Amino acid sequence: MIRIYGATDRGCVRTTNQDAFTYKIIDEETAFAVVCDGMGGEKGGHIASARAVEVISMALTRSLNAQTPVSSIKSMLIAAISAANAVIYETAQADPELKGMGTTVVALVIREDTLCLAHAGDSRAYQFAERALCAHRLTHDHSVVQLLLDNGEITEREARVHPKRNYITRALGVERNIDVEYYEQYFRAGRLLLCSDGLYNYAPPDDHLDLITSCVSEQDLWLLIDEANKAGGPDNITAVIVVKETKPRRAGGKT
Repeated sequence: MIRIYGATDRGCVRTTNQDAFTYKIIDEETAFAVVCDGMGGEKGGHIASARAVEVISMALTRSLNAQTPVSSIKSMLIAAISAANAVIYETAQADPELKGMGTTVVALVIREDTLCLAHAGDSRAYQFAERALCAHRLTHDHSVVQLLLDNGEITEREARVHPKRNYITRALGVERNIDVEYYEQYFRAGRLLLCSDGLYNYAPPDDHLDLITSCVSEQDLWLLIDEANKAGGPDNITAVIVVKETKPRRAGGKT
């Protein structure tokens, strides 16, 4: 069985919310979820993230069902994200006021016992075990700060306050083509978090394991978002929690 809870908030500083999310549970073993964080000004960022969520959701809704083989999901996810990239890029090219707009994306599909994940930018996905002692990050940021970290030029502590921590190196809609990173793993049961940087920068998942692993409703999810707002809420905040549980075994017996 799959359960999903999602919420987004403008935060305490921004005048608009440029984040967007969507999800759909297709059956007890099939679902998808998407989080996008727009950029390019108040109007442009909102449009980019909203269009990305819309296009990806429509593509996955058309293609994904209870009979979809896991082997086809990689191409399905990348095609959906590439279609969103094309729509945003062409929209920006047609309207000078929207030129330069773009959005991050992190999208997952659960199909049977497999987790399929695709992303571009610095929105993240985390995995949590049943008795989680830490958050296991599944995505690798496409950002200037991540490049500096990978090269050993800065420390994790320095990365949190680096002046270029919001500079990303990949985003939908900025170029005609997008390089999407894809990841796949066995996933029989557990808990996942998709989120924008407005959440993980100000309410780090490792510091709020109890709120994440005990979340059983959208109301509970707002407790996590509130933690980012308590830290100042300088950015838009979005979180989607996905919970997959194993089917209960049927009692057996002799006849």
